[in-house]
Amino acid sequence: MSKGTVLLLKDKASFEPIKIHQSTTYDINDSTQQFSDEYEIKLATLSYTSIFLPVLSHVFVNVEELSKILTHGPEKKYWGFIATSQKAVKGLKLAWNNSFNDVTEAGSFGREKTLWKSLPFFVVGKATAKAADDLNLNTLGLKSGNSESLAEYIIQFHGESNPTALPLLFLTGDKRLDKLPTRLSEAGIKLEELLVYETRPYGNFSTELENIVKKNRQIDWIVFFSPSGVDVALENLMKLDLWKTVKIACIGKTTGDYLEKNGIKVHVISPRPEPESLTCSINEYTP
Repeated sequence: MSKGTVLLLKDKASFEPIKIHQSTTYDINDSTQQFSDEYEIKLATLSYTSIFLPVLSHVFVNVEELSKILTHGPEKKYWGFIATSQKAVKGLKLAWNNSFNDVTEAGSFGREKTLWKSLPFFVVGKATAKAADDLNLNTLGLKSGNSESLAEYIIQFHGESNPTALPLLFLTGDKRLDKLPTRLSEAGIKLEELLVYETRPYGNFSTELENIVKKNRQIDWIVFFSPSGVDVALENLMKLDLWKTVKIACIGKTTGDYLEKNGIKVHVISPRPEPESLTCSINEYTP
């Protein structure tokens, strides 16, 4: 018997290349995929039923520019690089494959590839690190659950390793918050930002929400994953009868604070952006 139905305001993330105006961008969303999402798997282990509803669409940008940065190598340019989301890692992987596909250490660009793999690659949490597993990078920061914690980790690492005054390459999206750049700047650590994906509202959200509510009379939890998702979904959700009884969960303190600023009671905040953390938080909730 199910303990409850959880509506996750996210897609089962994947991507396929699409062509727009002669330039290549990459759509992360592909609703034709039928594989099980990690959140779905973890929730199912504790007898929760999952429903997925995309709120945002994401498109990769500047893949060619990042490819050029990679092939030129980091020497005398960067002492490390940062990705704070799985989407940023996917953008990196697209450029990495463009630059280093079938490249051996002894071949053309082999030296540059080796240098990148030796640099510190800072990430937020295990999920972001896992997304980069097949690149075999020098991944650090796995235990940081948010950008603030990662900033403090980088500052400590910088102080202990005493790298050069070169900047970090920060691979980011268009909705990124200022907390990490601001904190690193205060500590005297330079960043060079490169936008690798853009966020857009998912066009069919309201229609698909109506269809889900018709098919599922009882929805016990709604999970928000980002402030941007709150902006897109909240107005439509608050019109529904279920909004009066549903419990609200979210990923991270930033999203929780944003919901509360909008007058929404948050029942559960997952401390880490990971399926296990969210599942345990929901399961351990007591009114």
